[in-house]
Amino acid sequence: MKVILLENVKSLGLAGEVLDVTEGYARNFLFPQHLAVEASAQTLQERADKQKRESAKEKRETKEEKKLAAKLDGFEVIIQAKASEGKLYAAVGVKDVVAELKNAGFQIQPEWITFSSTKEPGTSEAVVNLPSGFDATISVVIEAKSK
Repeated sequence: MKVILLENVKSLGLAGEVLDVTEGYARNFLFPQHLAVEASAQTLQERADKQKRESAKEKRETKEEKKLAAKLDGFEVIIQAKASEGKLYAAVGVKDVVAELKNAGFQIQPEWITFSSTKEPGTSEAVVNLPSGFDATISVVIEAKSK
């Protein structure tokens, strides 16, 4: 019996695969636990349509992330932090960079940014690693402001 796996099944296959399994295994284990559906003409067509939609969505997201990387590359983020005698009271980290990027209109996740926290005013670089593989280097300017 041909089935389409809905989830990864250990020692059988990955989600989305079309496999040939025994009828008893499918009816007694895979179907009751919603791990697979029977591979009929309709379900195979639905699977193909779903793959096309996901492929188009992935291409669209990759294109958008490429544009985002181009906009971000060389962008300068200015962070003002409280300081005393040239030392910041608190370290400036990824959260601060994300907050300033959000204020500038960019929707960036903290896990995408590679930045070393610092307690020194000055200019540093941060790298934004987008999920599709594009990278952008931004300049982080930390300005000390007195109380």
